Amino acid sequence: PRLPLPLPPPLLRRAAASVSTAPPPAPPDVGPTNPWARPAPWLGAYYQLRQGDPAAMHNRERRRGKAAPKRGRFITQEVERREVARRNVAEPWRDMKGFDRGDILEVEHRPADVGSDGPTERVVGVCIAKHHRALGSSFRLLCKPDDLPVEYQFAAYSPLLVSVDVRSRPRKRPRLSKLYYLRQRASELKFPEPRRPEGKRR
Repeated sequence: PRLPLPLPPPLLRRAAASVSTAPPPAPPDVGPTNPWARPAPWLGAYYQLRQGDPAAMHNRERRRGKAAPKRGRFITQEVERREVARRNVAEPWRDMKGFDRGDILEVEHRPADVGSDGPTERVVGVCIAKHHRALGSSFRLLCKPDDLPVEYQFAAYSPLLVSVDVRSRPRKRPRLSKLYYLRQRASELKFPEPRRPEGKRR
């Protein structure tokens, strides 16, 4: 392949002189900003390092005051917190602080297909997980009705949940936060029989 020929000195000086050395144009005006608003803390060090960069300063003014959290989220959290506290006082068994993972629980509930006025069912199993989500809190129960491993997930504040009783607690509290490994050992688990409701005792 042919190599490019070098430019003679006069043409080289002329090409270098044709390159513009003017500063870049200033960014457009972003309008008035709140003097009391400050950028997010994680942006402070970045803009201090690029203090003389006009593009960075323009981006800083554009982001100024936009890191403030939304008020609606805090209002919703406060309403849910008060509703959870009210329900825990009215029905203490709904408070998931009363039981922990590894406990043998007896849960009385109504199936979703029969509605809130249908007959109730009782299941006994081991609590393998708890999920704290305010009004959406739930827990998982590993049961063996008719010697068949079944896993339930109950919403703690659902109207279909009637009662939760602790039948027994382990001698030593498990260190894992989720006992999902018990799914593979479900055939080795043994649970007591559910208690009969008050109206059906003979």
